[in-house]
Amino acid sequence: MTEKPTTTLKNELFTAPNILVYIRILLIPVFVILYLNANRLAEYVWAFSVMAIAFLTDFFDGKIARKFNCVTDLGKTIDPIADKLYQFAVALCLMIEYPLMRSVAIILFIKEISMGIMGLVLIGKGGKIFGAKWYGKICTAFVDLTMVFLLIAPLFGKEISPAFISTLIYCCDAILIIVSVMYTRLFTSKIKEIDQNL
Repeated sequence: MTEKPTTTLKNELFTAPNILVYIRILLIPVFVILYLNANRLAEYVWAFSVMAIAFLTDFFDGKIARKFNCVTDLGKTIDPIADKLYQFAVALCLMIEYPLMRSVAIILFIKEISMGIMGLVLIGKGGKIFGAKWYGKICTAFVDLTMVFLLIAPLFGKEISPAFISTLIYCCDAILIIVSVMYTRLFTSKIKEIDQNL
């Protein structure tokens, strides 16, 4: 009776998609070190390369899990955690070059903490955590692409307009706030639905 869960856990730990998630998490400090110490073009390229590899692991882990039918509860838990850790780490690094990124980091932090709390409340009431909604995926893609652009912006020197960069950051703020409100409404409706059925 006690061996089955252990075997299941071992199988979940070492699936290919989950290994890709572990790699993504391990690349976070590598990116941070490379970016914070970058002074020359080649060093920024190395930092960008690590970030690109991390994004590729994020792209392929879900596809592999679905194609080979190896979606696990562990994977569903650690994959979004890895994504948010990476987003937050990149946002903090970019704050050095772009102080306006401070607002993105703060909103990201508040958004994820509040969603985590609401998720725990939902689970505590017997509900099930749902996957990312289409608006959440759009938000993540937009923020990620903005971060990639800001990361490689130094490669373009003075060609990038500061006003354009500020606009991108403000757009990230706006979409993060809008999506946070939408998720809050979704969590609230599901929690109310459970309460009404009690």
